[in-house]
Amino acid sequence: MNETKPVNGRTRPRWFFWLAGLAVFGTMVVLVGGLTGYASGLERRAAREVLEAGDSLRDQFDRGVQDLLDGRYENAEQRFEYILSVDPDYPGALELLEDARRGLNQPTLTPSPTAVPTQEVTPSATLDLSSLDGLVEGAQAAIGQGNWDAAIEILVTLIGESPAHRRAEVNQLLYTALRNRGLDKIFRGEREQGMYDLALAERITALDGQAQSWRSSAAFYSFANSYFGLDWGLSTQYFSQICAAGIWDGCFKYARSAWEYADLLFKDLDSCGAAIQYDASLRTADREDGPPTATQAFTICMTATAVTPTPSPTIDLSVTPTGTEGPSPTPSETPAITPTFTETPTVEVTP
Repeated sequence: MNETKPVNGRTRPRWFFWLAGLAVFGTMVVLVGGLTGYASGLERRAAREVLEAGDSLRDQFDRGVQDLLDGRYENAEQRFEYILSVDPDYPGALELLEDARRGLNQPTLTPSPTAVPTQEVTPSATLDLSSLDGLVEGAQAAIGQGNWDAAIEILVTLIGESPAHRRAEVNQLLYTALRNRGLDKIFRGEREQGMYDLALAERITALDGQAQSWRSSAAFYSFANSYFGLDWGLSTQYFSQICAAGIWDGCFKYARSAWEYADLLFKDLDSCGAAIQYDASLRTADREDGPPTATQAFTICMTATAVTPTPSPTIDLSVTPTGTEGPSPTPSETPAITPTFTETPTVEVTP
């Protein structure tokens, strides 16, 4: 029974073919596993390369900002051109490249040499310090008027002409202008642009508590917004915190996220979870099409969780004497009563 047909005059047992099949199957498993591991390794390598490239671009961006602040416009231009060649959409790189090129094209304040007799010595050209002081005063006036753009433009021009001129004062003025412009943009809802200005200001000196707080809030909004329309559960969770702070359009997006999340829960037959989210959305913002669906979810939830009343047991209080003979018990004695219950154990009742 365990033998097969003769092959080349010899008979091979059936288990031989089973072993051969197992060997082939094992080889295929090893090959598939190896190919899967290789593909996974390639994915990890690609992800690591993307992270390293991002770190490199971030380093070049930071160096370019410092070059721009120090008046090294040519270096800054080269750095930002490199960043854009790798990532054309890198945030802020294009704007800073334009700033660097404007810095390179600024006219100098050095007076042009005039023709003099050869016998006389030509005086060396010097910067007009009174004009530089005038730039500082102009920046101070612009800051006093709240014209942050004008103040920043003046100060960048001044740094390009004379990086060392009243440097501590100029840095403080530039910090003030960048910091205040960044906060103004954040307040208006231009969060990315505002965070960019605050990042430049932080290059000069550490941000104060208010600026740090608003930058963190703007960054958290961007984080929450990355889930809006993609993951309604997480979007609801994060925008609930922004709505509680009452800033930007956080409550509008919280109400929308909670409603969409409730729809998903309702489709997944989680009527109670949906009812909670519908209620939260309606308490945040009114919806004309909202109440019927929300009411339906609430009704289903209440029906599913309603407590079914338990019927009271029927008790037979008839007394059965403990014996068939003998005198009846006196009032001072306690009779043994055996109540009859429908589905409960025997209970002694003491009158």
